[in-house]
Amino acid sequence: MSNQQIQKVRVKRLVHIGLWASDVQAQARFYHRVLGFDLYTHADGSLEQHLEEEDAAIFLALGEEMHALSIFNDTRVFPTNGRRPVVRSTLHHLSFAVDTDAELAAMAARLQMSGIELSFEPRDGAPDLGDALWLNDPDGNRVEISVMPDELYTAISSNRKTRRALLRPYGLQHVALKTSRLEEMVEFYTESLGFDISDWLLRERAWLRCNNDHHSLILSEGQTGIEHVGFTIADGSELLGWADYLSHQQVPLLWGPGHHGVGDDLFLQFPDSDGLHIELSAGLSQYYDRDVTTPPRLWHTRETALNLWGAIPSWLREESHV
Repeated sequence: MSNQQIQKVRVKRLVHIGLWASDVQAQARFYHRVLGFDLYTHADGSLEQHLEEEDAAIFLALGEEMHALSIFNDTRVFPTNGRRPVVRSTLHHLSFAVDTDAELAAMAARLQMSGIELSFEPRDGAPDLGDALWLNDPDGNRVEISVMPDELYTAISSNRKTRRALLRPYGLQHVALKTSRLEEMVEFYTESLGFDISDWLLRERAWLRCNNDHHSLILSEGQTGIEHVGFTIADGSELLGWADYLSHQQVPLLWGPGHHGVGDDLFLQFPDSDGLHIELSAGLSQYYDRDVTTPPRLWHTRETALNLWGAIPSWLREESHV
């Protein structure tokens, strides 16, 4: 394997996200009943039957063969000084993919050259598909890198669209993380995993891409944890349909409908049953050549970057630092 191959390798897509949940059953039912997720399992039985299993992780998919979410029972024990409650991140892990076994080996070599500790362990939710590469980012978030060829992803995407139920997201689009070490995290994901920077906002928020999508990862200053998870939907008309549907489901809208300046997509956000913010996104900007690196676009005002239609929620303004 040449040094050039090692330096050129990069992750190609965000495959799934693992979440800690205070109530696995409640979370799984929310994603199934409200968002239309299906149970992903090799075993027989319905979602309700699997929810009866205490402490079992639940893997959920959007009609395709690979899961987009895995939900784990939060049994973590955190020390406390008795004065302030410890804020727990609900992020269990992130999962990215490369195309081939050779690329996975090159990625391992690249990470080892950077002095990053890693291990090969079974894939989350799919141990029969071979081992994955596991490591930690600078914030200690667990990161999985596995093999998922373009052909498999394309077949899954096509199959997903033909089987799609009414008002079900097309797929996982991005994850937004908060971090107290923004520059270090941006450097890790660009230099170690091969992401490119699409946009910067005031050096307090960065949008990173690893394929044609404008972003698969957002990093922003704040207390370490997950800010929101984004899913793709069809268009603006469907977004309004979601707003009506969520109101009938008694799920409050936290932000939107709106129009991001960064990424140029229409969006809305709402909480899941554990309070994690979910974003639905329509019309995200695309790069025609995912392998071409271009200088990031710089934004100097939050209003135009975050919502061209004006409204920015108070919780987002308070978390930002100028």
